[in-house]
Amino acid sequence: MKFYTIATILFLSFLTSVQANVLERKGKWSFYYGYNRASYSNSDYHLTGNGYDFTLRNVAARDGQSEPSLELLLPWKLSVPQNNTRFSYFILDNLSVSFGSDHMKYLMRSNQTVGISGTITGTGTAHDNGGSGAGGTYTGADTKAIDSSLLYLEYTDGLNYVSVEMEHYLTLWSNAKKTQALSFYWGPGLAIMFPRTNATLFGGVRNDEFAISGTGYSLKIGLEYNITERYFTRLFFKHGVINMDKAKTTSDTSDNLSHVFGFKETSIVFGLYF
Repeated sequence: MKFYTIATILFLSFLTSVQANVLERKGKWSFYYGYNRASYSNSDYHLTGNGYDFTLRNVAARDGQSEPSLELLLPWKLSVPQNNTRFSYFILDNLSVSFGSDHMKYLMRSNQTVGISGTITGTGTAHDNGGSGAGGTYTGADTKAIDSSLLYLEYTDGLNYVSVEMEHYLTLWSNAKKTQALSFYWGPGLAIMFPRTNATLFGGVRNDEFAISGTGYSLKIGLEYNITERYFTRLFFKHGVINMDKAKTTSDTSDNLSHVFGFKETSIVFGLYF
């Protein structure tokens, strides 16, 4: 018992010392831009529309970060790679509210075989143009190879996680002038999903639209290093869940795809205080 008491006293003493060293940020704004990599859990795609109601089970996906290139630093190319953009306002020295977008990319893996259940009422309908041969009634024991004649899906411009987040900071170290510092920070977030859905259903016309398509929530932890009093860099990790319940596979309003999946994101960003 004495060990835990001593450990608790030491931990509280540490928190007191670092909090006494908190940077003065109340009333300031910050802005950052940077890049991310992401991974996604498998998910069940539920597709509905006139003449079909079926589920593709345990579908895998990957991210789609662009290959490094100096060309991507051109102002009109900044939105091409997976990136993060965020504004924050400090309501306290160690607490901020932020608004921004995590521009991730989600690509359904091609040439995978998954479970299928539900019904597709015949080929040659307005939806299944006769090329997929997917018509039928399926049980949970059935499987189906996913190719472009059945479904193609990606959110590559992108899986836009537009969020409001809280960020709490704990200063771990700073120099005497507080022009350089290292801080730990964490915070929860809520998001609206505004992806550009690139989809082809039953070999039909490719859909390519921006639309509000779902919601998400997340928790992030990270480190901030103040290079100078004004400029900083951050490395952070974010884990969340996305409920994409209104993804559009065609321009027909009756066609809908929904799925829920987890994501893990690692980001490095650079920014400034003002």
